[in-house]
Amino acid sequence: MFDTPSRPVRWAAVLLMPSLLATGCFVDDMAALSVDRVVGTWTSADGATLSFAADRTFTSTGLASKKLADYDERCPAGRAVGTWQFFADDGDGDSSTSQKAVSGSEVGLFFGNLPQSDCSIDLSAVKAAKGRTALCVTLDPDEPCGPGIRFTRRT
Repeated sequence: MFDTPSRPVRWAAVLLMPSLLATGCFVDDMAALSVDRVVGTWTSADGATLSFAADRTFTSTGLASKKLADYDERCPAGRAVGTWQFFADDGDGDSSTSQKAVSGSEVGLFFGNLPQSDCSIDLSAVKAAKGRTALCVTLDPDEPCGPGIRFTRRT
């Protein structure tokens, strides 16, 4: 038979719940985007920008945040350019970036003159407030907003 948790344990759980909710310990709901919904300029709270073009190129500024450095990512602080692709199912349960995919919930960035081992950024599309979508830097597909860097699209 199971023992009922003591009153202090129950109160501790009740008091910790708002903190857990505020820190984002729960998984974000993924969203799917088409190319036309990715195209445009997206900004993060710390001022970094990603500008996506329909020809699958992008320009970035300010990606050298402390949050990325904590994960050993050496991303460019200044202007950088590269290409982007959606991730697509390989047919065997795995996924990888695809030049042909026209929609998806994850986007991979490839910097033109930077080794991929220096700055490897994948973005997950997640549902945000008021029916909007955010792009989160992700290092683990099971944790879409792991480093806590979210980009929102400028209107």
